[in-house]
Amino acid sequence: MSRKKIALFSAGWASNILAGFLRGVHDGFSSLDVDTYLFLCYATYGQSESERSGELKIFKLPDLKDFDGAIIISNLCDFPGVLDDLVSRCNKVGIPVISHGIPRENAVNIIMDNDSGMNDLTRHLITEHGVKDIIFVAGTADNSDSAERMESVRNTALSHGLTFTDENVVYSDWEFAKAAEIARNFANKGKLPDAFICANDEIAMVMITTFEDYGISVPKDVIITGFDNLPETEIFYPSISSIDPDSHLHGFICAKTMADLLNGRPTDTTIKLPSSFITRESCGCTLDPGPALKRLRVATDAFKNNRKKDRGNWHIFGLERLMLKCESVDELRKTLSDSLSHEHFFEGDDFHILFDACAYKTLTSYDLDYTDDSDYSERQDVIFSIRNGNIQNIRYVESSQLVPGISDDDPCHMYVILPIHEGPHKIGFVVFSDCYDGIASKEVMLFMEKINSSMAHSKKSIYLKAVNEYVREMSNIDSLTSVKNRSAYEARLDELKKRIAAGTLSEAGIVLFDVNNLKRINDELGHYKGDEYLKNACHLICMTYKSSPVYRIGGDEFVVILEGRSYEARTELLDAFVKEMEKIEGSDAAPEEKVSIAYGMAVYNGEGDGIDAVVKRADELMYETKKRMKGLTGKT
Repeated sequence: MSRKKIALFSAGWASNILAGFLRGVHDGFSSLDVDTYLFLCYATYGQSESERSGELKIFKLPDLKDFDGAIIISNLCDFPGVLDDLVSRCNKVGIPVISHGIPRENAVNIIMDNDSGMNDLTRHLITEHGVKDIIFVAGTADNSDSAERMESVRNTALSHGLTFTDENVVYSDWEFAKAAEIARNFANKGKLPDAFICANDEIAMVMITTFEDYGISVPKDVIITGFDNLPETEIFYPSISSIDPDSHLHGFICAKTMADLLNGRPTDTTIKLPSSFITRESCGCTLDPGPALKRLRVATDAFKNNRKKDRGNWHIFGLERLMLKCESVDELRKTLSDSLSHEHFFEGDDFHILFDACAYKTLTSYDLDYTDDSDYSERQDVIFSIRNGNIQNIRYVESSQLVPGISDDDPCHMYVILPIHEGPHKIGFVVFSDCYDGIASKEVMLFMEKINSSMAHSKKSIYLKAVNEYVREMSNIDSLTSVKNRSAYEARLDELKKRIAAGTLSEAGIVLFDVNNLKRINDELGHYKGDEYLKNACHLICMTYKSSPVYRIGGDEFVVILEGRSYEARTELLDAFVKEMEKIEGSDAAPEEKVSIAYGMAVYNGEGDGIDAVVKRADELMYETKKRMKGLTGKT
């Protein structure tokens, strides 16, 4: 089949499980022409709702009609409404969708047989270690995996004549702090069950370390088991008796099943994969030689890994420091580009940073709400892009493209797309390529934490600078006519004088305007109509001199400064102004619309006494025009 695009959706908090699953997906698609796009976030139940919604917004980025299929790692992103929304979007555009972990209607469901491993574990504890009193440490009350594991424990306990009620269940909500609190509460009571069966390995390890602070030893004083068979469980002391779900196999089967769906081959609507119980020290069993040898390697491996992590951390912290200094989007773009062009060993040779077009504008426009919380825009501005080791000069891409500069001629990749956001408000996203190790080690998570933190601070700084510039600009604006005021005019004259002194200004023009009849309009029609008269006069000047700055320098006086093409066309522009004014004066317009304006133009062409002399000549010419227009012998 031709190059296919498969969307994957997951949270990354169970990093080792996810990395194993992704490697399985890679192996399952290895013989096929398939690119996978992993939309990854680090949403957790422990976050604030605002922070979590900002992470989950990355799932809204892809237009699923651009994909051939989708795999949702549903047991890692089981947040309210998320799974149903993803399945519904897939169904709407007619692409096959697989839900891995949590069954969903209108999807092919690939799930784990929690019963097989958990029944074996519970039976082992009862028959081999004499366990009678069991506490199950669950995840969240509404998580299906946690609920199935609990029911397996309950059913096995009851079948062996033990008591198991709701009092035998406590909930950790998948949070380390809450797992530690559960352990402290039992330690303070002074009465422990025979065993804690935990819904995952990390909860088990947190409880073991917490009990150690109270002098409670595992498995001597209490048995604790886990679930997931994380790599750390073998070298942890005591090593954790656990259930191995074989995440690599699950990923492999998901890929193979998706290939069947794309080729129209029949598949089961529900595929259940077995899990297996592994005995280790935490339940009282003897450790086999394999893990013991791994423990001997811990110090050496830790030293090697820490060196790599230290380099990565310094790189990320360096980026963070540089970003915090930025006060404009252009400065941020240049800082990131210069830094990452020099060193990108962590990000790799295929890495991209993009800002959403709408969020990009909020950084530089004072009149837009920088807390924009809409979905992603149709265009993404490319802040930095490196592909195949080459820096790409691409300014923007359509959101449907996602990754700048890729083509079907590239080798197949897994593109990992993560959100840049501030609370619930999107900023953009980054794209890694094939970063399996970075996901497993949580280095990608650390990178995104730093990027999001520093980007949030930079965004505020950039926005505040834009606001300050707006306030400064407004101080130079005339409140009645909205053109520049006398203060801005004087600053511009100073600039012209400096350019003349430096020899960088060879020609410029000054046009002075004085509005006739303002006193009569005020006296006869009132000051409100007088203000309208002034605004209409200003409008006529601005419409003629569209490409030049206009200043109101007095009650009824205006100035235009001419440079470049406006200077070259100065005679034609002034003629057009006079003709338009005469046309208005001869019309049936209201008195406040029939503006009469005296004018005078003078130029600087590299000779003479400078800009002040030009202004004086323009004023004299304007005075002569006013006398002619008024038919008076003196200045009025």
